[in-house]
Amino acid sequence: MEHQSIIPLAERGYTMPEIFVTTKWLSEHISDPNVRVVDTDVPEDYETGHIPGSVNPIDHYYKTSLEDRTHIQGPEQFAQTMSDLGIGNDTLVIGYDRSGGVYSFRLMWALHYYGHTKVKFLDGGLPKWKAEGREISTESVLTSSATFTPRANSELFASRNQVLSAINDETTILLDVRADDEWDGTNKRGGPRGGRIPGAVHLEWTNFHTGGKVPILRSADEIRKLLADVGITADKNVITY
Repeated sequence: MEHQSIIPLAERGYTMPEIFVTTKWLSEHISDPNVRVVDTDVPEDYETGHIPGSVNPIDHYYKTSLEDRTHIQGPEQFAQTMSDLGIGNDTLVIGYDRSGGVYSFRLMWALHYYGHTKVKFLDGGLPKWKAEGREISTESVLTSSATFTPRANSELFASRNQVLSAINDETTILLDVRADDEWDGTNKRGGPRGGRIPGAVHLEWTNFHTGGKVPILRSADEIRKLLADVGITADKNVITY
């Protein structure tokens, strides 16, 4: 791995650097009793090799079921999912994946939505961990159940009416981060219709990381420019989908 090609985390200019942990930090805290590491990829990926001690949910979208993938789980079901993973009210959750953060940040959002803000993202994810020659396991992890108390924060969720109101609101931007073929309607992802919300702007999520063998979230300045190029500036309200 070419370490010099990766800008150190502390030098990327993030406004909230506290939501990240480095591979070095994780290696030093992986056995802490209050830390739970979550592999957010599908079970098939988890079984081929994961960070020792990490747990894996049945579905990395944290959706109602493998069949109904439209909504986040309700509070009771989400609490049970977290409990089964050994995540309690005081647990520090560290999420990682193999794709530059797409699934880990979904977990972070879901936990924040249900009032659990003790969650961080492993910078570089499993690719960086492996590239540094750190230990990999293929053993599943058995956890003791924990008590997770869901406290939904509606401010993190845009309702249907809010989205409809945003369509003609110059102060709000709808940001579509899906793939190009979903944006142009050729890929319906199993739904009855393809396309996008009127007035939305498009910036596929893959643009936010560097790509390559070890995808890393781009620097703050790079991300600000990407957003500014599609009209998203600090004075705008943003609804992503």
